[in-house]
Amino acid sequence: MHVVSISSLKGGVGKTTTARIIAKAIRCEQTTDKGTPCNQCSDCVEITAGRSIDVLEIDGASNNGVDAVRELRDGAKFLPSRGKYKIYIIDEVHMLTTAAFNALLKVLEEPPAHLIFILATTDPQKIPATVLGRCQRYDFKRVSPKDLYDRLAQICKAEGVTFEEAALLVLAREADGSLRDGISLLD
Repeated sequence: MHVVSISSLKGGVGKTTTARIIAKAIRCEQTTDKGTPCNQCSDCVEITAGRSIDVLEIDGASNNGVDAVRELRDGAKFLPSRGKYKIYIIDEVHMLTTAAFNALLKVLEEPPAHLIFILATTDPQKIPATVLGRCQRYDFKRVSPKDLYDRLAQICKAEGVTFEEAALLVLAREADGSLRDGISLLD
């Protein structure tokens, strides 16, 4: 399967971060038997820094038209500069126009062997069934209040910030399942 869909009805649960980790696991020069990226090889470092020419992140909200997808399609023809795979991460893919989805479908129907797409969305029902049918799909859930609390407490301890448990419980509840929102509230 050359197309992965990562979806969640809530933002801030790790869809794009997971997409980057998957990209690193695929491209890592020293990945372990369990698929864990080393985070030290040139591919891992470049992906983490957002400067890999073989892992391209596209914001579907601002590049939602057919011209942007045609440009992507034209670039997809080229082999990766090194390694076996070229990876496109399309964040907020549900924002693509109907014409853009139709243009994307042309590549998804018969993707070149060197190409992998990772589609991330908070609104999977807006993705056409013809696209979803070609995806290996992962649906993420909201982060539990306990897990949010634990992570916020861990951050406070790492930063040397004293906190009241009741205050972190409020932040964890107000974050409503989003780690990103919880960290923003903590700031």
